[in-house]
Amino acid sequence: MRAGALAATGAFASALTMAASGIAAAEPATDITVDGTYLVNVDIKPGIYIGDGTMDPAPAGCFWRRLWKVQTPEDYPDPNYYIIASDFTRLRSITVEIKATDVAFSTQNCGAWHPAPARPNTGSFG
Repeated sequence: MRAGALAATGAFASALTMAASGIAAAEPATDITVDGTYLVNVDIKPGIYIGDGTMDPAPAGCFWRRLWKVQTPEDYPDPNYYIIASDFTRLRSITVEIKATDVAFSTQNCGAWHPAPARPNTGSFG
């Protein structure tokens, strides 16, 4: 019992030391270069992104999805249930807005995604 309490105390002290040392988690990325599912505000930052589009326009196309939940094996079996917005396209240059309220963004065969250039401030109200 005593050894277990000492081990738990040591683990707690180590965790406290790491937390106080200023070790921070990595910042979310702004570029997506590989197919996959990315957690918003964890893996990627929200914002407007421009995708390169599919390299092979014939059989395969670009398929992207904004998700309100990442499906797990225990969840409802229809993957379409978790989609906020999606598109399948064979076009080049795709634009999508990933919102801060989205849970994840998934991309397949769309090439790289990069943040859209900031709009110039016109000084007007609209």
